[in-house]
Amino acid sequence: MKHWLKKGAVAGMLMATLLSVAGCGNQKNEQAASSSGYPVSWTETLNGQETKVSVDKAPARVISMSQATSEMLLTLGLEDRMVGTAMKEEEVFGPVADAYGKVKVLSEKWPSYETFMAEKPDFATGWEVAFTKRGIASDSITSQGVPIYIPSSMQKTDADLETVFADMLKLGDIFGVQDKAKAWVDSQKKELEQVQKDLGKQPKKRVFVYDASDGKPFTAYKGYTTNILKLIGAENIMENAGVDKTWAAASWESVVAGDPEYIIICDYSSGVRNEDDFKEKVATIRNNPQLKDVKAVKENHFIKVRLSEITPGVRTVDALKRLAAEMNK
Repeated sequence: MKHWLKKGAVAGMLMATLLSVAGCGNQKNEQAASSSGYPVSWTETLNGQETKVSVDKAPARVISMSQATSEMLLTLGLEDRMVGTAMKEEEVFGPVADAYGKVKVLSEKWPSYETFMAEKPDFATGWEVAFTKRGIASDSITSQGVPIYIPSSMQKTDADLETVFADMLKLGDIFGVQDKAKAWVDSQKKELEQVQKDLGKQPKKRVFVYDASDGKPFTAYKGYTTNILKLIGAENIMENAGVDKTWAAASWESVVAGDPEYIIICDYSSGVRNEDDFKEKVATIRNNPQLKDVKAVKENHFIKVRLSEITPGVRTVDALKRLAAEMNK
């Protein structure tokens, strides 16, 4: 983990959030809306306390404090309501790249409180860590009457694709674009159904997710990443390793014992990150004598992914299509 953070501090911010979800897992509580659709309410856990949040009308001056939530908003066609985005971690998802270019970038990481408030926002969203002292403390925002929405998929330890779908439908309610949200969810379900149909009765594949290493490999155990891989018949060898965390360090011995058929490697070859990240990680694995008899190593089964493709957001189904194809050639 330390090795990875040195390679890309921005990536570490996202992973810190992934690690922090172990103590969260709150559900969004909806309040019955009026005939106009408002108010729309939900519950957030901010500063360790549950807080009731609501909007009386569709937000019109939105700031997204993470790339993942920016892509969620843009997928719903909300770029004209966004007055700022921040924490661009990698190349923007293709389908929303043009729309992203229309939104003001407040900071490469997180903006200062002054920069944030200068845009006169009426709504904020992002990963939970964005609203701590590492970003802008939530109470300094909510005290100014700015509601915060943190997608449940970015907080729950047992999140899955259905959690992301629920988040998108909730954003549809908040912004009064329910039809767009439902259309997107329906399209994603249809695409996934086709992927699963094409897979047919292919045997399940054992996989290991390799994020980084500092002597020990850093990997996914439980939660969103493991759950979405199951949708294409990929079983994470670390899921039942007895570690009750979403992401954590493992041992190379446990990788050998699991004998993965495919190793999925998180690639950070963009921006502030190492341009040869994927190649270096493959070399690390190949140069480790402990792994010489692991099936994935012997058969050169290394698959490159972006972290954003296997963590909550709008890229999941697109990534699953590619992963399924790679593992079933």
